[in-house]
Amino acid sequence: MIKAAYHTIKFWIIIIILSIVLGTLAVLARLFDSSNNLSHRVSGLWGNWLCKFNGIQVDVEGLENIRRDQAQIFVANHQGFFDIFALNGFLPVQLRWVAKSSLFKIPFVGWSMTASGYIPVERESRKKSYQAFLATIEQLKAGNSIVIFPEGTRSADGTIGPFKKGGPLLSVRSGSPLVPVTLIGTGSIIKKGSGVINPGRIQIIISPPLSSQEVKEEKEENVLRNLRDTICKNYENHRTLEGEKENIAQDG
Repeated sequence: MIKAAYHTIKFWIIIIILSIVLGTLAVLARLFDSSNNLSHRVSGLWGNWLCKFNGIQVDVEGLENIRRDQAQIFVANHQGFFDIFALNGFLPVQLRWVAKSSLFKIPFVGWSMTASGYIPVERESRKKSYQAFLATIEQLKAGNSIVIFPEGTRSADGTIGPFKKGGPLLSVRSGSPLVPVTLIGTGSIIKKGSGVINPGRIQIIISPPLSSQEVKEEKEENVLRNLRDTICKNYENHRTLEGEKENIAQDG
């Protein structure tokens, strides 16, 4: 209990300090770089340092599957808040996040999001949601990758839910490939409905991309099923492997 309280207090102190310092730097960077790229690099440091300073190890597998010559749509399972921190801090690409418009009103954090060119969306308004959709396509065409969580919400127990539509249409409209990304371990760090921090290990597994042409030639439900199957397979295989390692260590 004391250990959890220590990590939780430490986390909130670090996130407040990083938000003020790096949020200010991201806004200042925007004055010198109208492309938003420099501001995003600063925002990326926020996620990277937030993990490192809180004793959270992040391992990335499959970096060779990232395309360096074009924007991509990273399709990831949604385990917890640290999904965003880990992906923002450890994916070596220019990202533009689509986020709730209310987040852009948070001092320092919201200011840095605006400076980084992230896209606000009000899901309650169909018109504004469509405007965000169009803005996302423009960012992809400009060479900036995005991350989507097709489950729509964080998993409460690690179970990967059904994938909602949207990703394949973005791919076809922008010409960007869909890249399955499997996240393991983030849900245990901050459990859904809790603010307690339990530092652990995060694994990011990047699978081979599905080109926009392949997406165009396949039915949307088949594309979503294939993406989900890939992520579920990686998730189960790596969880099983980690469990076997723990058993061997205990037996030893």
